[in-house]
Amino acid sequence: MPDDASIDLQALVARIEKLEAKLADTEAKLAAAEAEIARKDQIIAALMQRLYGSKSERLDPAQINLDFDDETLGKPEPSPVNGGGESEPEAPDDGGAAKPRRNRRRKTDLFPKNLPVIVEAVDIPAEVAADPDDFIEIGEEHHDELDITRASVFWRRRTRKKFVSKTDRSRPPLMPPAPRPSIPGTHCAPDLMAQLIVDKHSDHLPHYRQEQRFLRRHRVELSRQTINSWTHAAAALLMPIGQAIKRELLGNEVLQVDETPMRYLNPGHGKTSRGYLWVYLDPHSGTVYYDWQLGRGHDCLLDFLGYDEATDTILYEGVLQCDGYSAYQALAKRFTEIMLAGCLAHIRRKFKEAMEQSPEVVQPMLAIMQRLYRIEKWLREGAVATNDCRLLVRRTHSRPLVDELKRMIDAERKAHLPKSKLGEAITYALGQWGEFARYLDDGRIEIDNNLCENAVRPTKLGEKNHLFFGSAEAGRANALLYTLVGNCRVHDIDPEVYLAEAMRRITEDPSDEEAAALTPAKLAVELNPASKIDAEAVA
Repeated sequence: MPDDASIDLQALVARIEKLEAKLADTEAKLAAAEAEIARKDQIIAALMQRLYGSKSERLDPAQINLDFDDETLGKPEPSPVNGGGESEPEAPDDGGAAKPRRNRRRKTDLFPKNLPVIVEAVDIPAEVAADPDDFIEIGEEHHDELDITRASVFWRRRTRKKFVSKTDRSRPPLMPPAPRPSIPGTHCAPDLMAQLIVDKHSDHLPHYRQEQRFLRRHRVELSRQTINSWTHAAAALLMPIGQAIKRELLGNEVLQVDETPMRYLNPGHGKTSRGYLWVYLDPHSGTVYYDWQLGRGHDCLLDFLGYDEATDTILYEGVLQCDGYSAYQALAKRFTEIMLAGCLAHIRRKFKEAMEQSPEVVQPMLAIMQRLYRIEKWLREGAVATNDCRLLVRRTHSRPLVDELKRMIDAERKAHLPKSKLGEAITYALGQWGEFARYLDDGRIEIDNNLCENAVRPTKLGEKNHLFFGSAEAGRANALLYTLVGNCRVHDIDPEVYLAEAMRRITEDPSDEEAAALTPAKLAVELNPASKIDAEAVA
């Protein structure tokens, strides 16, 4: 055993320091590896949730106890009834502890009451039938069964008689001129064409399934190629109405915008290519327009909004409410006429995805966001809220909550890795904060872009069934038909009734005024008298 004199203390100290440095480096690498594993676990969990979990972003009431009631906001003014000074009775203020009891619906209330009734038979007792003068009728009872008339396919024929002169055989035969086809280039009547369009663009039934249905139910051979060519012909006929809707939209100062990928067949490539449906929506009236583009750059926005290449100016001036996609940022940076408004739903969604990572941090933030949404709900369900009214309420009640949310996010900014779920949510929120907070100072702007996102959903349901568009050119026709059907949904009219009527009325080369008179907004009151649309608002 060596003695103390033979031990090199300096070498020993140096070795210990070297080992400690190596250990510290190993611990740092281990911590980084664990953080990376945790980040990937979050990504996997988010993907699993997206694939198999609930799609709702609502908070469980048991998670967060929100103390935000009518005492904070004040109660909305009850609307007058019957045009007089009396108001509807107010609900008792029970502090929200008890829910109002709903009246149980009877079995007969589950069925529609607005249908015509066909009296098939009237039964009377045999004894009464034998001696009717001996009895007095005191009432009746009904047995009703809901029934349907099966659709039938038939040819609608218009005959033109041909004549020759008896006295002058040299004269050519006389015959009335041939009528203009309802849909040029087809043998399809408006009612059948309307059904074909609605089956695909509202009920998401691809053309090959329509072909099978015609053969199975009606013994009619109507190939998908024929249906497809007829649909394109109808789209060409209705295109001026789509342009009228576009002009109507561009007259608004605030538009919501979103884009969604849609595949299409690209011959020569052996596979489908990706195009995009750009959705533009007026949040005030709900009018929606689908624009087909092959790309996703800000030049696609210019194509819709209008661009003068000679002067390098954009024709549209106003607010675009959208998510944080870079194309919108590039457009606003290039043209000062465009102002962007953000979306709280996109901010909230990213924090919701980070809930599992740091629930103690995320839950209070989500609680504030839910309070902000409750204010907007209160505005919608209360008395008619003008833009000035919304602006006043938001400045009074929403701004303090938004400021508090911003302080909470700033406080967590440096406490989480940028690549973690919570770090990504914080980075996105702060990057969009200026655009999002803009709704506090402008009553025309909504709190989020959800109205536009909701308009995207029917196209995704359709894609699940028909998988792709038949060609790049087909995308334009499909976008137009989605536009017409979507606006029928907005204005609460039957799309089959509207499309058939529009195809009957439209001329071969309509003027802008004639096309504008055939939009769903203009025909809504005529085709659906029960519609809530004010006729003067769309005149």
